[in-house]
Amino acid sequence: MDSGQWTIGRMICFGLLSLIVTATSCKPEMKFDREKWNYQTDPAAPPDYRNRMVNDLMQHHQLIGLHYTQLVQLLGEPSFIDGTIDADYELDIDYGRDIDPIYIKNLTIHLSKDSVVTSFKIDEWRK
Repeated sequence: MDSGQWTIGRMICFGLLSLIVTATSCKPEMKFDREKWNYQTDPAAPPDYRNRMVNDLMQHHQLIGLHYTQLVQLLGEPSFIDGTIDADYELDIDYGRDIDPIYIKNLTIHLSKDSVVTSFKIDEWRK
């Protein structure tokens, strides 16, 4: 084998390896699953699958009109509650190389004074 063939062979192998690494490191979206929504391996991080399920949850599940107790039955207890107005479910947090987060992504659910879901949105914050 001459050096030209060797170089082309190495380039093809490198390209295939790069493609495999990219494909396996990508986290595809998932259908909402109540049990996986709250599955958590690291107590300092949001549950493992939430960020991958949130789009399916918002598009295919009726949230508006749910009473707070029904919301908790569906999604579990919120990560944060702002009085009786907003319930936040953590989706993603990135601490970078610091103790303070540099990125936060939450599903924020707005409740009426009667504890009924009136709206929801994705909130993202970057430092």
